[in-house]
Amino acid sequence: MYNNAPMGSLAAGAGGAAASAPFVGLQAVWIGLATFTLVSACLALKRILPKRSS
Repeated sequence: MYNNAPMGSLAAGAGGAAASAPFVGLQAVWIGLATFTLVSACLALKRILPKRSS
């Protein structure tokens, strides 16, 4: 039961590797992810907020 590595263990290992990426020197991945998140949030707010009537 504990000796074979199921797919969940591999995914958890990949998640742990991704979580330690900033300390390994892969900040570009995190900067890209943060930029994508901010742009997506801005576009979502632009879509949700009502347009100005002039």
